Amino acid sequence: MNKFLLVLFFVLLSCKGNSQEENKANKIEDLKASFLSKNEAEFLNNFPKTFVVFNDTFGWDEVKNSQEPLYNDANKYIDYWFSLLQKSKYKKYESQIISISKEGKWDADAIEYFRKSAVNYIKKENKYDLINSLNNEDAKSVLNFFYGSPSPIFDAIFFKNLDNEKKIIVKKMLSNNISEDKKRGTFSTYENNNNFFIKTFDVNKDGVLDKIVSNKPYQENTDLFVFYGNKENDYQLVLETINFSEDGGNIIESIYPITNEKGFMVKTYFPDRGYYEKEYYIIPQNNNWILRNIIYKTMSDVSENAVKYICDVKQNIDITKSNWSDKINEIPEENERNKKCRIENNSNENKQYFIQDSDGYTNLRKDKTSTSEILQKIKSGEHIEVLDNTGDWFLIKTKEGKEGYVHKSRIKTE
Repeated sequence: MNKFLLVLFFVLLSCKGNSQEENKANKIEDLKASFLSKNEAEFLNNFPKTFVVFNDTFGWDEVKNSQEPLYNDANKYIDYWFSLLQKSKYKKYESQIISISKEGKWDADAIEYFRKSAVNYIKKENKYDLINSLNNEDAKSVLNFFYGSPSPIFDAIFFKNLDNEKKIIVKKMLSNNISEDKKRGTFSTYENNNNFFIKTFDVNKDGVLDKIVSNKPYQENTDLFVFYGNKENDYQLVLETINFSEDGGNIIESIYPITNEKGFMVKTYFPDRGYYEKEYYIIPQNNNWILRNIIYKTMSDVSENAVKYICDVKQNIDITKSNWSDKINEIPEENERNKKCRIENNSNENKQYFIQDSDGYTNLRKDKTSTSEILQKIKSGEHIEVLDNTGDWFLIKTKEGKEGYVHKSRIKTE
């Protein structure tokens, strides 16, 4: 009898799951139909009313690693929805801005587009009461969504129109993301801070783990901090410098320990085209930090017969001194590289390809265009198989076996 009840339970559970999927599909079809027919009232009634439903309609399914039904057309639906809210007869639907934003979690594409649209609507229509009328718990949830992007920007106009309680909430949120000058020397400033990444290893080889903090790529600042740790898990700032990212040039890829030596190595790469990497080797010496050498890696040209140049250039520059960057010895001129650099043949045999994108992922597309349908998101560092490397868009196969196109600037080789 118990076995029968257990089987019956799972059958009912399965039916419920199927019913929920069918209900979701029907609602999306109703929304789509009302959008295409421009039936305003039906469209407003069918538009998602919570963040979960919004994400299930326009977002990205992280579990299945696939787009939701209206992912590609999300911006059109969002624009149409906000345009209807501007009509006086539809003002009652403005509360959905809050119901969608509440419990919202930042993501790219449709989520970010809705977030920006919501903030702009509130500012344009002077609808700050939508937030000011909330209790602090709900306001915190909504404002966390509005200010929860990886690089939150302080909006003086928006902030000015919030009441005092809501201003306090915003200040606390921003203080967790934007370091103040007086906190620059404190490691806790950079923990859980979306503007920075942290590497943990024993820099000075004293048996205690240390912390190296750096701005992420494409940030306005290019700071790098080294904190020595102690056995009490406290951290002391011992070096403040740059992460060697360049405006319009190479950007930081990561930071690595130096095998069997004190110090660390900063690796940068050129993100848009070609192959150009730099490895900066920095070692502690007494109370100074020495840029010992830079290893430059580049190709002779883009042909099949191209060779790789690996140029180890001595520096011996104290980076704690002023104007130290002016003393850097650059890569040898092209006509000198055959003599001064190590040369490797650019053989395609056994070449390993992987994705490298500062966003943390790149899009696998159906055709050779940035507006083509997205088939899958591929995480940075994930290995792929290149089926055709002609042109700007490479035909590749993912580890799941999906084939599609990725722009060559997002594909690197080992």
